[in-house]
Parts: sequence; C-alpha cells; structure tokens
Amino acid sequence: GAYESFAYDVRDRSNPRFFYTEDHRLGPVRRFTPNNPNWDDPSNMLHGEGDIEYLVLEETMWGSMSGTFTWTKNREIGEATAAYHFPYTEGIDCTDGLLVFANKGRKALFQLDLDGGTWSMSFTSGGAFDGGPDTVARMLNDPNDILYMTEDGGVDAGVHGRDSDGNFYVVLESPLYYEETTGLAFSPDGRHMFVAYQKNGILLDVWREDGLPFSGRTVDIKYHSTVNGDII
Repeated sequence: GAYESFAYDVRDRSNPRFFYTEDHRLGPVRRFTPNNPNWDDPSNMLHGEGDIEYLVLEETMWGSMSGTFTWTKNREIGEATAAYHFPYTEGIDCTDGLLVFANKGRKALFQLDLDGGTWSMSFTSGGAFDGGPDTVARMLNDPNDILYMTEDGGVDAGVHGRDSDGNFYVVLESPLYYEETTGLAFSPDGRHMFVAYQKNGILLDVWREDGLPFSGRTVDIKYHSTVNGDII
C-alpha cells in the first residue's frame, strides 16, 4: 500500500498499539498490536506476529462530524469507512490517548479519544490554509499544545497550527516555494522547526527572532478565527 505516516500509544507497555495511515482512496487507518511485545528488543516488535485491525467510524447521526469508533479485522469494512469518511489520509500523531490524523481528501482533521471511544472532525480549509493537511506534529507531549501541520497544495503552501480551542494559525508560508510542505520536525529544545518543500527539494531550518521555542505556551502568531465551522 501507499503507507504514509506512523504513530504509537505505549502508555500500557504490556499492550502497545501502533497506528499507520495509507494515502489511497480506500486507505484505512490501521492499528497493529504485537502478540509478544519485547521492550528489550523494541525494533523487532513491528516485525513479529500480531493483530492488524482497521478503524470504523460510527456517526452520532447521519452527516454529523462526531460519533463513536471501533476496530475490526475485516479489511473491507475498514476500506469502506476510509472511502466514506477519510480518503487519502496523511499524517498521524498520538499524544496522551488522543489520536489525530490529517485527511487531505476532505481537508480535515480527525481526533480520536482512544480511551473514551469517541471521534470528532474539523475542517482545515479556509483562509490562508487553502491546501490539504499533510504532516502533523506536536512540540510537547501534551494534547493542549499546538498541533502543527504542513500543507499539500494551495497558494503559498506553508506550516499551520491548531490549538486546543480550535483556532487555526499561520506559522509560515512562502510565495517563492510551492505545492507541498512536508517532513515537519522540531529540535529537542523546540527552538528550531525543520520543514521541507518537496517539489523544490529544499529543507528549511526555521527559528523565532525572540529565541523562544515553538511551544503553545509561548507562541504568539496570527490566527484565523472560526465562525460556524468556517475559517476566516
């Protein structure tokens, strides 16, 4: 498959979960659970036997943007869910029991509460964020921190963010480079952000003039307010 991105939930080290996305119209979100996790040899955990399951979303009501979810071993059901809810899924991130993945097919973010069994969706399109979300990453291991996203397509593709209140931010964009930003990562101290412009073959090292980290607790950047679900 056209596998795209990877995340993990290892809060319970006796039952670790690994998630990965697929950039395809029928590409389901998969969950892998190893049968015998061995933390003395963690690199081989993904190569041993285990269960592969597929995400299934149930809506609160038809057409709603929230609901409950389950996992199934039936791939066809998982593919049907992907085709209906999130075709062409990209980046994925898991922090403290919250699984977030970006969907460029619908230009949306999906958030799953792994403990509560509920999901919600928000659209990213609008304002300066006119492309599709791609890579997702958090600075801190904190679900209240800003979720950073790269952009696939649109005018002046760049890096955007969303905070826990649903505000969308423009972190950077460029009139010189184009089409797709990807490969988002941060330095260990959070003071350098690395992002690539894929079509141009350029990797940028970005830092703040005040020397502070790109943390949600200190960042002060322009945001787009949201009105009736639309970003303006």
